[in-house]
Amino acid sequence: MFNDATRFLEGGLWRNAVEEGGQGLGSVFNYTGDLTVVQDGLKAAIAAGQFSGQTLANVNTILADITVAIDAATASVNGGGRFGSIAAAETALRSAHLDILDIVGRDANLSGQATNADGVTGFLQVPALLPEGVTAANAAKGTLAELGLIFNDAANRLLGGVNAGNVDIIQDDVDALIAGLNALVAANPLQFGGLTGVHALAIIDQLALVNTHINGAAGNVDIGRALNDDFLDIIDIVAGDTNLANMAQQNGLNGWSQFGDFLNPTPAYQDNQAQTEFWATFIAQSNALGKAAIAAVKSGDAAAMAQVTADLMTFKKDVTDFDAAQGGIFQARFDNELLGDQSTLGAEIAKILEGFQTGNKALVAAAADQMHQNAADVGGNNIPVNGGAYNVDGTTAAQVLATTGGGADAAALLAAITAAPGTNVIMLAGAMPSSHASAGPAMAAMEAPQLDMSQIEMSQQHAHHHMWA
Repeated sequence: MFNDATRFLEGGLWRNAVEEGGQGLGSVFNYTGDLTVVQDGLKAAIAAGQFSGQTLANVNTILADITVAIDAATASVNGGGRFGSIAAAETALRSAHLDILDIVGRDANLSGQATNADGVTGFLQVPALLPEGVTAANAAKGTLAELGLIFNDAANRLLGGVNAGNVDIIQDDVDALIAGLNALVAANPLQFGGLTGVHALAIIDQLALVNTHINGAAGNVDIGRALNDDFLDIIDIVAGDTNLANMAQQNGLNGWSQFGDFLNPTPAYQDNQAQTEFWATFIAQSNALGKAAIAAVKSGDAAAMAQVTADLMTFKKDVTDFDAAQGGIFQARFDNELLGDQSTLGAEIAKILEGFQTGNKALVAAAADQMHQNAADVGGNNIPVNGGAYNVDGTTAAQVLATTGGGADAAALLAAITAAPGTNVIMLAGAMPSSHASAGPAMAAMEAPQLDMSQIEMSQQHAHHHMWA
């Protein structure tokens, strides 16, 4: 339960007056709800006589910290309350939360009880700050693991939110990471080739997105949601790539440290009509353009590669424009997949174009596969306006929508017709102009939309897939 609260706290809490896309009214309610459960559990344990001596004193201190944290959490999304400012509330929130973790870590009785019978550990420690006297400017940056310690510092400081008291240090960390990663990748092309190179560029791009989000924090009520997604996704990228995960632990260091898991899956976003149509096009073009890129580089056809390049640039612009126009939780949640050169899409397209320039077929194939995985990720994290699910393997919008709402019923009907065409004649009253009425079923069949039946069955392996995990 406390791990869940910690994960929500990364990047800061958010609260909206009007619910959007089935995402609830804000992480502040998740956080305070988690801490209330912990508070009630500790009070019950005290009443049952489970603690004594110094451990009892420590638990009472934890209860006092929880009271402060709940109060500060609410104040952090309501102008600062009794703390006087949002920055002061966020600072108090972070301090109280970290004090709880410190107390549990120092008390052998509490830390022992924090691991339950099935091996799950609660009250997990958060990524560590850089040692005293070490800053982003003078920290070692020669390996991915060393850079990961700088990332840990930023992640720790972002607990509770970004504000005037911590923004400079956090952005110093992020800037050092961008420069350091670029230098590391350039100096070690063999270590960062293929899919690992795509992932490394995605991290660099998303770190730039962190700066974009921080710079716009003052006017963004959903900044906490955006930064939470930014940092947790970067951690997932490293953990999900075997090469990066091994490099992150080099020489016994623990860079790019993970937070505990959420208790429950993040709710899928309920799309409106425009968003449903956008995702259908996004998924279809991600798949189709990826396949076209592979075919073009395999053939060595310069004209084909030029056409795919132009199509990819148009695609990236259209996607970026749509994402930026949505605002709110939609943009906070999906910027890191969609927002041009600061997103996974931007990294994938950049690597395809690099593969075109160098004739690297494997790189193009890896980047194209990531385009599909990215499409599968967002497709599984969204619900079409009419229900059902997106077919994340489709290469046309019609194929992607064939498994949504009424589209799924239509797909099943078409499958039955295809299986026994001689016995399935459908007359759609009023669906055909009178000039075609005499043409009968043959004309109706000829004018019916054609559907690739191989696309009707949705690929279940992507239904709830997160691309980096």
